[in-house]
Amino acid sequence: MSFLRTVVHLFHPQRSNNHRARILHPHSLFQLSAIAIFFAVSLQLIRSTQTPLGLVLGYATSISADQVIELTNEARSQNGLTPLTLNPALSQAALAKAQHMFTEQYWAHVSPSGQEPWDFIRNAGYSYTVAGENLARDFMQSEDMVAGWMASPTHRANIVGTEYEEIGIAVVNGELKGTETTLVVQLFGKPKSTVGQVGLIPPVSADESVGPTGAKIVVTTTHATQQSKLSPLDLTKAVFVSLLVILLAALVYDTVIVTKKRIVRSVGKNFGHIMLYLVVAALILFFKGGVIG
Repeated sequence: MSFLRTVVHLFHPQRSNNHRARILHPHSLFQLSAIAIFFAVSLQLIRSTQTPLGLVLGYATSISADQVIELTNEARSQNGLTPLTLNPALSQAALAKAQHMFTEQYWAHVSPSGQEPWDFIRNAGYSYTVAGENLARDFMQSEDMVAGWMASPTHRANIVGTEYEEIGIAVVNGELKGTETTLVVQLFGKPKSTVGQVGLIPPVSADESVGPTGAKIVVTTTHATQQSKLSPLDLTKAVFVSLLVILLAALVYDTVIVTKKRIVRSVGKNFGHIMLYLVVAALILFFKGGVIG
């Protein structure tokens, strides 16, 4: 009965809560905001520890190189273009670029020291007549990432470029400026020729590439979905969506009861509501989706 009275007090307008659901009072909204912030911060702190829970929480992504290539070629097919062929040397160049961004801690087509995408392509032994690069980070799904590229005129121009014949992909997990993320580097190219090209040897397996000397190099890109971890992003979204649903239900119920009973009440400033909305907006911006580059 005590639990039932508490629930009624929280959600049903009556004398004990001044005829307004207690959960909608400014003080209660401040408390909910504080709990939400504490939860989000705690997840980030726990994830950085070596405790069993910290090892379970992590950056989980389902992006795979094979799926990115498939989605890219689907987009080309929809535009009446021939599919791109995976080139191991381009994939090696993409891997080198992704690892360089993690090592040097930057996010750009051109590194702070002036290295351009074409430098990585040439260093991988790929001789081209035309080349292009798409970058992406922080995406959880391959479909969302490719959709983001297609929504950007410059990135779309690379994907549906009629001059390109080959593609290279690297999907690499790491830490960039203190944040665990997945970087995706997508390179496009058209070789100068298919005969006598530097570094071009017969195709190798999907997890291998070739360097300028023709030696096999293992490419440690991510091809499999990481299912062993729970994403703090997904957990945070679930908590905040649940919180918003509860508050929305409380507002609707409160409105129905007040209207039905014709309760006249004086409601103070909704400063608590405003604070909650600001917190939610800030968290949405902080836990943003992927970024293309």
